[in-house]
Amino acid sequence: MKYYSQFILASFLILGFLACETNEDPNPMSQQEEFPDLKIFLDRFEVEAKLRGFNFNFSGLDIEYVDEIRISDEVYCGYGFIRHPQTDRRTVLISKSTNCDWVNKTDIQRENLFFHEMGHAFLNLPHDNALKCDGRPLSLMTNIFIPYYIYSENEPEKRAYYLDELFDRLAANEQCIDFVQDFESDPVFLKYGFLNSMWRFSNDNGNFGITGGINEETGNPFFQIFSEGNGQNTGYAFIQIEVPNIPEGATVKLRTKINSENLEGPGVAIALRMYETEIGQTGATIVESHFLSTEMNPINGKLENELIELTLTNFTRKTIFMIPFAVMMPGTKGAASFDDFEVLVEPGS
Repeated sequence: MKYYSQFILASFLILGFLACETNEDPNPMSQQEEFPDLKIFLDRFEVEAKLRGFNFNFSGLDIEYVDEIRISDEVYCGYGFIRHPQTDRRTVLISKSTNCDWVNKTDIQRENLFFHEMGHAFLNLPHDNALKCDGRPLSLMTNIFIPYYIYSENEPEKRAYYLDELFDRLAANEQCIDFVQDFESDPVFLKYGFLNSMWRFSNDNGNFGITGGINEETGNPFFQIFSEGNGQNTGYAFIQIEVPNIPEGATVKLRTKINSENLEGPGVAIALRMYETEIGQTGATIVESHFLSTEMNPINGKLENELIELTLTNFTRKTIFMIPFAVMMPGTKGAASFDDFEVLVEPGS
């Protein structure tokens, strides 16, 4: 099985908070050090971790101030690296840039940002932009709210919740979560769109091709994988869905309809991979929690709206990303269209 190793963790290597003009208070905080030792916040993170049963070793972590954080022409106020590109170490950077206004932030506001970046660098968490029903962020890992202001010094209960959720994503299940849609009436969580730039394709050194279009009968987009039969590995299309906002305990289905004039050889299949974080003493790692596939029973021949599907029961919010695949097996010759390629959600009772 060689069709996943090239992209796993690709989006987790560098994660940060984009800089913006935050000079809301033109007067520096009185009697406050402008750039205190960041170990103050690391020690505080360690205390909160121990309160929740974790005993960490930070010897593999670097924390430091830098004059500016600029990556791919974007400027950031904080950045958390799981693996820094130069040192290969977990790293938290905090910017001294005036645009980031660190010197005018309160102690608790600085803690907000530092803990957010520790979520990236040490707990291997991506951004999570789910909301509570009241419109507040569900997680400290949001990047649609400015991380300085998720909780304040006057909100101990709110702070406790956000730190609980930082170390254990299941803590969010006690909140009223805005799932954006009513899955009872609209179960489609994801539908393939060939113009979506987040889709990726692996062609096994040119042995597979892919194209897309619109089904004239249904009006839905489809994609087609084709090959002359020379593939030594699988050809596949996939999309990585980070922190899927799906109810705890839900049933998740991946399904598609296959059409083919004459598919020779092993044929085509679908697969679904789910990943979680596993927190260890030196930080978190990303582990595969579920792998479902029809590759042991691919379909071939002349196919007309042949339905294939996979079902995952009891979805958990511990899932930090899931990846659905459309797969053409090695040695397959011909073309197969994947129509109505979609992920469906059925809420639990």
